[in-house]
Amino acid sequence: MLRKGQNQAHLLARCLGQMARSMATSKTGTVNQEKAKPKLPKPAAVEMPVEEPLNAHYLSKSLGSNYRAWVAALEKHPELKTVKRKDLLNSYETLKSLAYTVEDIITKPMIIYYGAATLANRHSVLEECGFQNITIPTLSKYVTVVNKSIEILKAHSYIPYDVKVAERLANYFTGIHLPVDMRDLDSENLTLKSLRQSLLNAYLRERLQMDDSDLQKLWRVYSRIRHKSFRAVQDTVELLTSELRFTEERLRKNSFLLYSDADNIRRILKEIPTIDSQSIRDIGFRRPKILMSTCDSLRQTLQHVHAFGISEAAVLRCLEVLTLGPDTVLERLRDLQEIEEFQVLGTNPRVLRLVHYQNKARLRLDYLSQLKVRCASLHILSCGSEAFAKFARDGSDRTKGRDIVVYLGNILSKDEQELRNLLSRHPNWCHTPLLHVKQCLEFLRSKKFKLKEIFANIHLLLYPIKRIEEKMHILQAPDAQEELQLPVSDFYELSNNEILTLVLYLIESEFHFTGDGIWTEQHTHHVENFNNLLPDFPESLNKVYKYGVKPAEKLVMQHL
Repeated sequence: MLRKGQNQAHLLARCLGQMARSMATSKTGTVNQEKAKPKLPKPAAVEMPVEEPLNAHYLSKSLGSNYRAWVAALEKHPELKTVKRKDLLNSYETLKSLAYTVEDIITKPMIIYYGAATLANRHSVLEECGFQNITIPTLSKYVTVVNKSIEILKAHSYIPYDVKVAERLANYFTGIHLPVDMRDLDSENLTLKSLRQSLLNAYLRERLQMDDSDLQKLWRVYSRIRHKSFRAVQDTVELLTSELRFTEERLRKNSFLLYSDADNIRRILKEIPTIDSQSIRDIGFRRPKILMSTCDSLRQTLQHVHAFGISEAAVLRCLEVLTLGPDTVLERLRDLQEIEEFQVLGTNPRVLRLVHYQNKARLRLDYLSQLKVRCASLHILSCGSEAFAKFARDGSDRTKGRDIVVYLGNILSKDEQELRNLLSRHPNWCHTPLLHVKQCLEFLRSKKFKLKEIFANIHLLLYPIKRIEEKMHILQAPDAQEELQLPVSDFYELSNNEILTLVLYLIESEFHFTGDGIWTEQHTHHVENFNNLLPDFPESLNKVYKYGVKPAEKLVMQHL
């Protein structure tokens, strides 16, 4: 388009005489640029209810017992007030299913501080070890109890004297011969913790072919597994290998799955069979960490994503978002509505990367804005540390245009490759921030220009709004026709398409059709290299602070 600029001069000049009349309409009126930025509506279906801290009235009404007993419990254990009501009720229902009454619970009220899954698992472990009459005080002292020797536990009547604990525990692993000499585990001087770990090691060696290094890593990184019920471990392993086709090798590499809940996985397979037509079995195999999320959390996260108009196809592009808590996802989705640089990426199929990496993205956006870098793409905001460091050091304030063509493709309903072919005719198009393209398009829409007319003059979206308004005002001046020596006709009125073409022509004619008309006065001489501006940027990336480096000003403030 720019190469043909001078060839169009004659045609454009002929039409210029009628600009004063046509520009007098509302489409060329002067409005404040800020007013031309419509804000996206916030979904009404995703409001987070404000939950009051737990109080004695709620506890006595929901669980039972008397008001004064709960007042005393909360005074003694104020941390109970931080428990979410939904979690509290789940824990209570679990305890009730284990035949505990509210009067039992109130003897050790901190028992409801633990999650429902934790309580059920701990009860199951004690039951497997031979405990009889597991009371609330015993359950509440679980960690202390499993660190006691079998001899002491029998002496205090927790376990009957005639129970062979090692043999009893080994029998819970069915259909498999454990490679261990049971005589070595018969000593009652062993603690329950060490006995269970020895048997679990034997099971994992046999079932998953784990070696010493695998087991050492397991206990070093995922030590919680030692408190998992043997029945639950075996149930999980069989489910993953049969239903989700996990191999032994894949389970060894993702050994955190041993702590997953088999019943929860079954619910996921039943209640969320597909995401965007892709089987949840395949998704779980590709991103095993998703299987650690509860089914309710996954459903709620997907509901939040839908409520914000984001497709399930976008979820498949960033499955990691399903590993976040639903409240976290909701909070970050709402942030997308507040930060303009994020908001403009709302229709991008990779937008959920901004949700998953939002802390990193916000920090990087702030860092780059202090360096006057305007073109921060979604990729740069969410990529690895090394790629971000290279971008910042190189100082090239430009993108590859991907975000712009995706955004315009959605708004204009045009093929992305067609848009790229058109935009690439402008030598500086990749130096225009996506946010500016959005603001300019909204500005033109506020002037009643139609999308098809904007598309026909698409390069105008690259230019500063102030410069566009300036040319419109110049053309409205009564002496413009005389100064430009243009013909005047009362019988001809410019079309919208001709108006936009004239504005674009007048802007670029001032810059000799070089494409430099896109630069604002502040960015006329864009910085080519930021090396001198990054004295605090490390030569080797700091692994502890992996999201890049805070600007020097912020570092100074932190040390004050």
